[in-house]
Amino acid sequence: MEAYRNHGFDAENGIREEEGSWAREVSQTKHSPKERGLGELEEAHTPVSKREDEDGEAVTVLGSGDFGRALAGTLRRAGCRVTLASREPERNRALCPEGVILRGLDSLASASIVVVAVPRDFYHTLPAHLLAGKILVDVSNRSTMRRGADGVSQAEYLASLFPTATVVKAFNVLSAYSLESGGLQGSKQVPIAGETRASRERVASLVTAAGFTPLDLGELQAARTIEDIPVAVFPAWRAPLKVHLGIFVFLYALSFAKFQICWPLTWSENFMWELWNHIPMDNVNKTLAVHALVTLAICYLPGVLAGWLQIYRGTKYSRFPRFLDSWLRMRKQLGLLMMFAASIHACLSVAYMSPRYQDIVYGQPTEVFVNVMEGEGWGPKTPSENKTSVKVYGSDKMDWRGECFLMAGVFGFALVCLLGISSLPSVTATLSWKEFAFVQSGLGWTAMLVLCAHDIFYGWPYLNGPSCHIPSSFQYALYVPGLTILLKLPLVLPPLSTHLDRIRAGYVRGSSPPTSASDSPDV
Repeated sequence: MEAYRNHGFDAENGIREEEGSWAREVSQTKHSPKERGLGELEEAHTPVSKREDEDGEAVTVLGSGDFGRALAGTLRRAGCRVTLASREPERNRALCPEGVILRGLDSLASASIVVVAVPRDFYHTLPAHLLAGKILVDVSNRSTMRRGADGVSQAEYLASLFPTATVVKAFNVLSAYSLESGGLQGSKQVPIAGETRASRERVASLVTAAGFTPLDLGELQAARTIEDIPVAVFPAWRAPLKVHLGIFVFLYALSFAKFQICWPLTWSENFMWELWNHIPMDNVNKTLAVHALVTLAICYLPGVLAGWLQIYRGTKYSRFPRFLDSWLRMRKQLGLLMMFAASIHACLSVAYMSPRYQDIVYGQPTEVFVNVMEGEGWGPKTPSENKTSVKVYGSDKMDWRGECFLMAGVFGFALVCLLGISSLPSVTATLSWKEFAFVQSGLGWTAMLVLCAHDIFYGWPYLNGPSCHIPSSFQYALYVPGLTILLKLPLVLPPLSTHLDRIRAGYVRGSSPPTSASDSPDV
């Protein structure tokens, strides 16, 4: 399920902004509202004339914080008869949404649906005698990722305090801003869980009226899952991020072992400490080059494996292995992370695109012997007695291999950016299925081929040159992409391509062909 955002938290004290008013009202005492005399509080609102929508659903919002007021205003604009119940209505009158009746707590007696927009810590202070037999809509969220020691949801806790009422969990995945802006922020889907089907249906009608899509998750125990949504931190990104970081750490360690450990031990007696200067940038950039290409390949490898598995089984009507199913689901995240790595690599490469770092793609240098100037600090310097060999670049431009390397890299990166942009929901919504498939599949495979060429053009002289018994990075960068391409080629050529298309259209090996359109498996 797509994660939702809720900005209604106060990070300092763990109380949502919309619940702050109620917290201030009762924070000075632990006595119940009845013991404080609130039950006898007289109605405190100006006379309201009869409105045109008297037949709309009657809803009372208990709590005059930001979220309570925003929800009250949204439901009122949807045609509901909304009452905002507050302990001190006169103090909150200026903030009351237009068309919403502001009354004291005694208004709960005549309500049938009560939205409880107060913090969990103050549930025990609510007037139980006024909430008996009501539908209580719990909209609260906890401020931590973990539930309490008992593991129950806040909605279940509310139900335990008021057993004569019916509790429904809803609206907690929204923020006051999303209610006031018509759901422009985040998803428009609102999960619901409740003790009875009838109560869930009534609350679902409120969700629909507010302009959102209700998602019935069943019994109240499902409120535990619903309450996990706003406090979850990138749940769909955790596994892809671990894979992404794992690949980078492995490749970086391999580069470090070769460049900073093996080379000094093999080639020098003084350990060549100057090579350690390249740890922050050059090592990272070389690692990112391999990392981006490997990550792009593992975005397309699971689809190829799924195709071969369907051919082997002769049907698409069977579940993939669990690891393959999870792999297929994380392709979008892996692709965006690949784009992130490729972007850093491209920026770093352009920043130091010079013969000092990229000498193997430039023309042959001119070697000259010169007297270098010697001296320390800002003082005068004198020519050295002995001449030093210096390589001078500039007489020749980048050779053909260098230009092909650079153009393949730029073009491949442009295709990767196009893949990332087309995966945005706002862009995807403007594409037909054929257009989306062309971009994500056709251009994606093209990007992989072009970037493999980018690697080969650059590292051709060292492609088969292992160092310290470690293959060249230009070579092992092609292992996973090469395997993916080799597995893909038979699937795009007849007869396997035709057979796979039939399977994905519903054909099952061993079954008799359909005699009419109505017999087709996918009709």
